[in-house]
Amino acid sequence: MTPRQHEIAEAVAKHGSIRGAARALGVAPKTIRSSQQRAGVLQQAGYQFGDADRTPQEAWAAHVSAFERKVGKQLRANDQTLHRSGPFVIYHSTDQHIDDDASALNVLEADIQASHDLGAIMCHGGDLLNNWPLAGKLAKQWAEQSCTLPDALLRAQHFIGIFKPDVWVDGNHEEFNPYLAQLLDGWLPAGTIRDYWRCDFTVTVPGGRDCRVALSHKFQKGSSWFHGAHGHIREMLQSDDRDVYMDGHFHIDAVMQHTLQERGHTALLVASAGYKMIDKWASRISRGGKVPKILGRAHWIVVDPYVDEGECMAQAFKSPRQAEVYLNGLQNLRAA
Repeated sequence: MTPRQHEIAEAVAKHGSIRGAARALGVAPKTIRSSQQRAGVLQQAGYQFGDADRTPQEAWAAHVSAFERKVGKQLRANDQTLHRSGPFVIYHSTDQHIDDDASALNVLEADIQASHDLGAIMCHGGDLLNNWPLAGKLAKQWAEQSCTLPDALLRAQHFIGIFKPDVWVDGNHEEFNPYLAQLLDGWLPAGTIRDYWRCDFTVTVPGGRDCRVALSHKFQKGSSWFHGAHGHIREMLQSDDRDVYMDGHFHIDAVMQHTLQERGHTALLVASAGYKMIDKWASRISRGGKVPKILGRAHWIVVDPYVDEGECMAQAFKSPRQAEVYLNGLQNLRAA
């Protein structure tokens, strides 16, 4: 309670009634009643204003250390570093929806194994499951699937076990049922770089350029269905320079290099469509119909950290075999 509320409470206790306290304090009885009601509401909400509490100035000053702790924690979580010894591969896999009948899990599993064979940095871009709510308008979509909710969670555990992620972002489907994010906390390997919606990380190579990567479920500054790199370009314009920008969410496939002449900076922009091969939500525009589209489901990005400053250091491929050929060529070139 505030000091004034304490004074009113003591007056009521001393005089035995609201009227007696009102006469002693020279206020109307309704003022006493209002004070008691406010004090009760504040106490129930957890607010206490006792005489032993800090002064308003001390409470204000306490924010400084809280702010520094919060910002320090976020800075440590952002832009973490991975290390490689030469040219390397990033596997961008997003929107797997492994509890959906239209997702090609055999293709996904083969891609994961091929990526490990390449020694790739394993990046998950969000929406591992449909994870639809158990109530509301989306709940009825469970009836269209053969996968049950318990099986979906078992599949998620299996995916994490074989994928072995280095970097992980949660997408909107991870948020549909709030328990999933907590389960992922226990399933993901120790040391996984993880955040909601976006992670930035840097890959360092001895004697080479650092490769700065932005992995997002969707760069939210862009919303065009017709230009798959619309959000990437706006992100380039409005944020710190990155060398590779990757996203998903719209289930569209796009790759382009883009140069900001005013900064002398060139980056690779990648959007991957995911593994849901027949997709009612995205078929109108992103798939061009309901025929399954295999290429563009994921991308294998080969990075050459020894290119000259200002040149694009990454190339994206739609199959792991294409990436392997290019990577082998780079390794032979740099070893010569």
